[in-house]
Amino acid sequence: EFDGDNNDGNLPTVLDLKGVVFHESRCGSTLAANSMMALNPEKHRVYSESSPPIAALRGCGEDYSDCSLEASANLLKDVVYMMGRSDDPKEENLFFKFQSVTTRTMRTFRMAFPTTPWIFLYREPVEVMMSQLDVPKMSRANCVKSRNSSPMVRDVIRRSDYKASDFLDEEFCAIHLATLCSSAFENLQDSDGLGMAVNYHPELVHDFLDTIFPKHFHTPVDKAGRDRVLKISGTYSKNRGRHEEGGYKPDSEAKERNASEEIKDAAKLFLEPVYKQLQQSEYNIMPQSADGDDDEEEDEV
Repeated sequence: EFDGDNNDGNLPTVLDLKGVVFHESRCGSTLAANSMMALNPEKHRVYSESSPPIAALRGCGEDYSDCSLEASANLLKDVVYMMGRSDDPKEENLFFKFQSVTTRTMRTFRMAFPTTPWIFLYREPVEVMMSQLDVPKMSRANCVKSRNSSPMVRDVIRRSDYKASDFLDEEFCAIHLATLCSSAFENLQDSDGLGMAVNYHPELVHDFLDTIFPKHFHTPVDKAGRDRVLKISGTYSKNRGRHEEGGYKPDSEAKERNASEEIKDAAKLFLEPVYKQLQQSEYNIMPQSADGDDDEEEDEV
């Protein structure tokens, strides 16, 4: 409608939505966004936690009490359309990294874009909680503040034998993260392969380059793009596990070692069960059996 009013004949194109990143937070999502851009800066447009799609995804409430799933999906389609318009002939592909909390309303995205592939990034329970709670005042951590705003968190509390005031901040954090992971798992199992669970680990960049980009997002990875992605990740291309000075340094062991008993207990009680579900999902990039062994068909997408 608006494009029809353009009198110069140079109508904008709409970029192809190639893939979307949902995540648990503090689990490699920034690397994902940076890698999508570095892979081909001329052809790729990447939005990282941009406000308009977040507002659309959450506009009807995470329990859709303010409006319908269909209304939310229609709004998201309009927002993504507007954000995907381009008058640059070199631009071709569109990617989004959404805010972690939008995982609770993933159904909106799947209704709006039923054929678009997506991933969910997550992390070992104690590690992700340690990152979340690494703030001056624990009660102000994002994963704790949702105690007052999330219907899903309140529902977990309501189904327990305790009052909200009985829960520690560490437990609220674990519950918050568990609701994100549970929503991701439910959508993953219902997505028939369009969704992929990806567990954080020190060599995550190679998951992007070897599997997610070429096989799941169907985005070519050439040598120049691979080199750019490895450079921004701080990893030497000829030696996995070796990192540039000042670049990424693994911290998983330190997080596990320094975790308090309260964090370990909360992670085990609330977060570990759904973490195991994600690990064992057939739609995991590297599915594990119940005994923790990697599935031999881990490269199948």
